[in-house]
Amino acid sequence: MGRRIVVVFISFTITFVLSKVLLSLYRGQGSTSKAYMPDFHVKKEGTPIIGGVAFILGSSIATFFERDFFAPTIIYPFIALLAFGAIGFVDDLLKERHKRGDGFTSLGKLALQLLASIVLVAVLPLRTTLTFRSITLELGWWYYPFAVLFITSFVNAVNITDGLDGLASLSAIPSLLLLLSFQGPFSGALLGALIAFVWYNYRPAKTFMGDSGSHALGAYIAVGALLANREVLILFAGSLFFLELFSSLVQIISIRGFGRKIFLIAPLHHAFEAAGFAEGKIVQTFVTLSWVFAILSFIIWR
Repeated sequence: MGRRIVVVFISFTITFVLSKVLLSLYRGQGSTSKAYMPDFHVKKEGTPIIGGVAFILGSSIATFFERDFFAPTIIYPFIALLAFGAIGFVDDLLKERHKRGDGFTSLGKLALQLLASIVLVAVLPLRTTLTFRSITLELGWWYYPFAVLFITSFVNAVNITDGLDGLASLSAIPSLLLLLSFQGPFSGALLGALIAFVWYNYRPAKTFMGDSGSHALGAYIAVGALLANREVLILFAGSLFFLELFSSLVQIISIRGFGRKIFLIAPLHHAFEAAGFAEGKIVQTFVTLSWVFAILSFIIWR
């Protein structure tokens, strides 16, 4: 436990300093509001999208201080962090080059996510069971497409949630703490890095995590859950992320299939913004919900 706290502190310190340095060196155009975004997001245009790069680098460096670096529960989430962080980083670079803030096409990004998920699932030392308390369900080879879908869905759920200052980062901390409570040498490096990132991302945000950060964060949590055989627990603990993802899917299906909107705007946090709720209040409520889901998960599955 003592060594884990040291790694958290190292990661926090490195990420905090890196963020400061990268912000001072940043010369890009920053974030660009898309046409469908609420008008009050215009004031966020130009905010640097380097927070994800900072916490990926910070947590990566700190991970090398782990005594059990080559343990599956440390090295594979680390690889997932880098692989999906790279996909998101390229997407962020493309957005920097387009004034409308467009990166990969939706299908192009999904194809890359699925490819990375398939490669990861192919090399991960996975059990083919789902566990719910004392109940164990053997899925056989069906587990592998489930694992691919689990990783890809988690990545997109975190990515969609990343729309308000501090929302995705603060909502992910309970899930990371749950991972650290599981048996096995999980690393605290990403937790420390994310806490440092929150310092710069909390309202008003000085930097955003971008797709690089949200992709890396979602993949890390998902792969950690698969390795711990606690997929159902983390799925429930991350219910906020999936509520956000579900609201976007429902909106897309309703518009394309029936020509009408279910929400004023999706995902859910923007719907509340459009309804007149203050950003800070939305973040506070959603983050509280993420803690409630995580605590309930811990109580139910312990």
